[in-house]
Amino acid sequence: MGCLGSARHTHRRGPVLTHRRAVVAGCCVATAWRCDGLLGGEAAAFVSANGPRLQRQPAVVKELHPSAGIVQHSRVPRSFFDTQSSQPEVKPIEDVVIKEDYRLAGIFAVLGAVLCAVLPYAGFGLGALTLLLAILFFVQTGRVRFVFNRETFELKTLGTGPDLQEPGENVVVGGENRWTYKSFVNYEFFPKGLVEKGLPPVLVYFKETQTPSSEWSVGPGAAANSEDALARGARPGMVHFFPAICDTQQIKAEFEKRGCAKITEPSSS
Repeated sequence: MGCLGSARHTHRRGPVLTHRRAVVAGCCVATAWRCDGLLGGEAAAFVSANGPRLQRQPAVVKELHPSAGIVQHSRVPRSFFDTQSSQPEVKPIEDVVIKEDYRLAGIFAVLGAVLCAVLPYAGFGLGALTLLLAILFFVQTGRVRFVFNRETFELKTLGTGPDLQEPGENVVVGGENRWTYKSFVNYEFFPKGLVEKGLPPVLVYFKETQTPSSEWSVGPGAAANSEDALARGARPGMVHFFPAICDTQQIKAEFEKRGCAKITEPSSS
């Protein structure tokens, strides 16, 4: 009897447990269906009490048939979180302020002192002029800064604060001391060949077309834009010179990095 009672008790609990398991399985299936819609089509596998694991079901995506406009359903597998393929960002070139270089001022100071000492009469005036240039270069080296920003090459000055200031209009033709890299047609260092040897030149030269063409013949531009110069390969534009009071190695590298145009002379064979 005890065995029968135990068997009867078990038989009574069987349907109840089976019903509970069916309810739990149904809830799991409903939860999986919701996760499939909310989380990109991939729900976790649930274990049914009376059956095998539920398989991951690919999401259903509607497609338009190209021929008859029929809507079809295709199953496309999705990842847990749909993410777009991220492409690497192209970092813009940073702004650069060219370092100052006092070597040109020092060279002129030594040269002026030597001229004054060796040639006390004829050389004194030339030596004094050279010393004055040395002082001017020294002051300008500490005051003027050449800046390469994202699109333009510009001239700025140091102020009382940490920020650079606009120097005012160009003293030759007026307007801002700012030129786009696309307007460059040539640049050079004089005397030629010193920069390549790591030596400081005296002058930095560049030519641009941003300035109105009516000003291109001002100053040295008359010779640089003459028919003879153009016949030898020069390109028309506005001529600019400034003393090499900055790191010419760095400014040359920035000219090249920013894609400034340069006329390459044919190599003599």
